[in-house]
Amino acid sequence: MKSVNVSFGHQVWWVDAFIDENERGNPAVVVLLEREVPDAELALIAYEMGVSETAFVRQVGDAWSLRWFTPTVEVNLCGHATLATLHVLIHELGVPADEFVFTTRAGILTGRRLKNGLLAVDLPRAFIEPLDVSILNGALGEVSEVFQAGAQSVLAIVADYETLCGLNVDSMALFLVPGAIVIAACLGGPEVDVSIRVFAPRLGLAEDPVTGSAMCALAPWFSSITGSPVLSVRQASTRGGVMHARLFERNVEVAGLTRTFMAGELRQ
Repeated sequence: MKSVNVSFGHQVWWVDAFIDENERGNPAVVVLLEREVPDAELALIAYEMGVSETAFVRQVGDAWSLRWFTPTVEVNLCGHATLATLHVLIHELGVPADEFVFTTRAGILTGRRLKNGLLAVDLPRAFIEPLDVSILNGALGEVSEVFQAGAQSVLAIVADYETLCGLNVDSMALFLVPGAIVIAACLGGPEVDVSIRVFAPRLGLAEDPVTGSAMCALAPWFSSITGSPVLSVRQASTRGGVMHARLFERNVEVAGLTRTFMAGELRQ
């Protein structure tokens, strides 16, 4: 692969991921590095950026080292920032590849173009196990089912879209739930199969605008009740977003639309 020419400071892009006609998506800042940078410096940059996730990407041979930071912690997986990074490599840097390989804390992830302007990344599938609803301590009100979804996520099913949008969530109560990410979901919603909201107070995010990694749990759950390996999801946050997914044996392909909001250079 041809090496990408990077001059310091770090090149940065603000990318909105999982946008739609009336949805602004989730912003991620993508920082292109030409060398390894100390963790403390990465954390400081993410804090200064102030968005839900800052992605740091560096070319290593034919692959790309990728890390994700919230304003307070490094995380093991982030879907929208991975999609934003793929957007930068394709649309901003013009990297000539049909398939992109990312080395991450979550293992090897891949990404590619799809039709109709969609970009897609493969994220690791979560396996869901039923939990007692009392584990939520009433933090989401009345829920019908609760599932453990991988090591870090809890999936809670609410009655309908109106109930989902009307949730008044106590972040401190959710902080006590044994999961870094709490996904509230219902069947249906405007022009989609499933609608969700996502809360992550343990990661410093009271409510995440659009959460690609939530599809790792939603795709297996939706398939278990409908038999369908494909679904569309609307995230009913203030910014809003639309995601698409296909379930495979080990992975979930998560797709969406993206756009660059601004670009620049960090000076330190």
